[in-house]
Amino acid sequence: MESRRLGISQKYILFVSAAVLAFMVTAFVVTRTMLEDYALRAADETAALMLDQTDKRLVSFFSELEAISRSLAATSFVQSVDTDAMRDIFISSVVARSRYLRALYLGTADGRMYEWGVGAEFIDFTPSFPPDYDPRKRPWYRNALDKGDFSISAPYRYASVDDIGITCALPVRASDGTLVGVLGLDILLRSLGSVLDGLAIPKGGKALILGSGGEIIASQFDEDRPEGMILKRFSAGDVLAQPAGSFTGSAGGQATQFVHKRIEALDWIVVVAMPLEPIWDSVRALLDLIGLVELMLMVALVIALAIISGRLIVSPLGHIVSVINQVEAGQKGLRVTVSSLDEFGVLGDEFNRLLDTVEEYSSNLEDKVRTRTDELRKLQRENTRLRIIEERRRIYRDMHDTIGAKLTNIFFCNSVARDLAKDGSERLRELLQSAETNCLQAVGSLKGIILGMSDDDRRASSFSLAVSAGVRNRLEAADIAFDCVVKDKHAIEDLPTAILDELEKVIEELVSNVLKHSAASSVRLRISLGDAGLALRFSDDGRGFDPQAPIAGSGLGNIRYRIENLGGSLRIESATGMGSLFRITVPQPVPQAPASPDRSPVEAE
Repeated sequence: MESRRLGISQKYILFVSAAVLAFMVTAFVVTRTMLEDYALRAADETAALMLDQTDKRLVSFFSELEAISRSLAATSFVQSVDTDAMRDIFISSVVARSRYLRALYLGTADGRMYEWGVGAEFIDFTPSFPPDYDPRKRPWYRNALDKGDFSISAPYRYASVDDIGITCALPVRASDGTLVGVLGLDILLRSLGSVLDGLAIPKGGKALILGSGGEIIASQFDEDRPEGMILKRFSAGDVLAQPAGSFTGSAGGQATQFVHKRIEALDWIVVVAMPLEPIWDSVRALLDLIGLVELMLMVALVIALAIISGRLIVSPLGHIVSVINQVEAGQKGLRVTVSSLDEFGVLGDEFNRLLDTVEEYSSNLEDKVRTRTDELRKLQRENTRLRIIEERRRIYRDMHDTIGAKLTNIFFCNSVARDLAKDGSERLRELLQSAETNCLQAVGSLKGIILGMSDDDRRASSFSLAVSAGVRNRLEAADIAFDCVVKDKHAIEDLPTAILDELEKVIEELVSNVLKHSAASSVRLRISLGDAGLALRFSDDGRGFDPQAPIAGSGLGNIRYRIENLGGSLRIESATGMGSLFRITVPQPVPQAPASPDRSPVEAE
């Protein structure tokens, strides 16, 4: 059946709608780009305000410490190294600022050390030092003398406590200018993070303080805490060479907008990290509204085009076509009703003029047809008489030539049949048998091919996708961040189903332990396949535990049983308050050589 062609109205609506749709899509893309740029600029401006606020906090914080240092250095009991007076004023100063100040001390020019502070490492506010401790060899002492004024040291490991911090130091000189020693104030890095407290960064943003070398001094990200006594480094430190700027990177497994500023007075860098997803959410909501409005406008436009084209195009054309069909059916005197002066009105006038001309020609032709009809009747009667005479003559000739010849042929055929009958009927039987044989040889055979499909013994779903999606759903339901990386996915998927099933059960049990016992905020999973076999690292930042202590329950025992049953090994690294790390290795299975058959196959007969 021939498909129905599009009419002018449909083509008009289609073309105009396509043009408008292209325009709206272009406008939508341009609007989206502009809104995204605006959202980023707004986020950068907000982050810049946070940076200024943090800058002021840090400057104010260290200005207060400098004021304390200078006021103490100017006292007579410090310049005269009066330990009794120093003890009382130093202890009171530290206790009043114990939220961030760990200790206050004086290292003298002759190598003596007088320190008072608060914390578990202090006994009666006094720490203990190694026998060979000399303050003059410490970095804070040398840094203060090199600068000759108030200075802030780089992060270093304290001598009196197993921790990392910074020291604000100021040289102390007597009234005659002789060096008395260096006054120091210790601040633990974990206490320095209090400077960032109270920063209400929108869109879930967080702040960091970096040293001049890119080391993370303080951070609102839990994963940036020092590992042991080693400070972590900012992964994008090479882009912080400029005094200020912004860039896009990754933090906590999600795309993040970073805005940074260097504090010249401290030679530190303050970074504000704002996740892009919340920034885009407001833009997407506005884009969804714009898209909905454009869609409604598009529908309204199509409806309006249909109404307009129906009134201005389809209706006049329909009336003209209706008149043409009625005239074609034989009705006379019909004319197109002309109600406008546009192109369709001109077309209607011309069509009516054509109908008038056609009817005039039709009337003249009828008169001529009647005259010609009478003449043709006369000619037909004469022609009939002559054809009858000619037909009589043809019949006579045909009877003579045809019937006579047939009678002759019958005579000769009868003679031949009579001669064949003398030879007997064996030859006729052979001919009949040959005809029957030829018919039977025309019968063929039909061979059918039945195609079958064997079942696929492989897993119904991807191991990597099942593990990543399943673990993520369980952890995110408990507000635990999940970072998963699976390398060599195709090679892992080719492992035997038994191994992959056991690994899924192991991972599910590890996740259950995190949910039940760890109180973690984030979990990391790394899976790779190498020459040594499959390696799996599962870690969390929870409360940790002592792997050597007896543990209630059978979860870890089941995990160890499954791994050892696969020929692998399990190593647990954990301590109270330090999170947990499970290292699992499973060797690749050795391909089995196909067994030789017991006997040779029997050849087909």
